Amino acid sequence: MNNLLIMLRLLLVMIVFTPTPLTWARSAPWDIEKLPSTPAPSFSLPDLQGKTLSFSDLKGKLLLINFWATWCPPCREEMPAFERLQQKFRDKGVAVIGIAIDEDKAVVKQFLDTAKTHFQILHDPELKVHDEYKVFSYPTTFLVDQQGVIRQYWIGPQDWDGDEFAKILQGYLH
Repeated sequence: MNNLLIMLRLLLVMIVFTPTPLTWARSAPWDIEKLPSTPAPSFSLPDLQGKTLSFSDLKGKLLLINFWATWCPPCREEMPAFERLQQKFRDKGVAVIGIAIDEDKAVVKQFLDTAKTHFQILHDPELKVHDEYKVFSYPTTFLVDQQGVIRQYWIGPQDWDGDEFAKILQGYLH
C-alpha cells in the first residue's frame, strides 16, 4: 500500500509540474544565435485580409521582420516606431513586416485599427514561420539584407527611432 501511495504521489507531481505542449519551449535561446549570416527562412503567410505574401515577393528589399503579439506590451509600444520607420525608409527600399502570432486574427485587426499602423502585417497563428526563425521571446526583430541573408536580430524592445539604428539601416542601403 505504501508503494501505491508513493506512486500515486509521484504521478500527481508529474501531472502538475510537467508542462503542456503549449508551454514547452519551441526554440532554445542559443538556436537563434546561429541565424546571422545565413539565408533567411522563406515563408508564405496571409495578411489580415487573407491575401498571401511570400518571402520571394520581398526580394531585393532590406527587411525588418518583427515577431509580435497583441498581448505583449513591449510589442504594442514598438508599433508607432515601426510605422515611422516604414514611412521614413519606404522609398529607399526598406520594408517593415510585422508577423503577429496571436491565434485570433480579429484581435490583431482590432489592435491595429486603434494603433493606426499601415506597414505589412502577416498572421502566423500556427507559429510555423516563428519556429523557422527560432523565436523564443517577444518582440524579436530580424534585419534581412537585399540578398535574403539575416544580418542581425534584436530581442526585446529597441529604440527604432534612434540615430544608431538609422546608421545600421543606412549601412545596408546601396
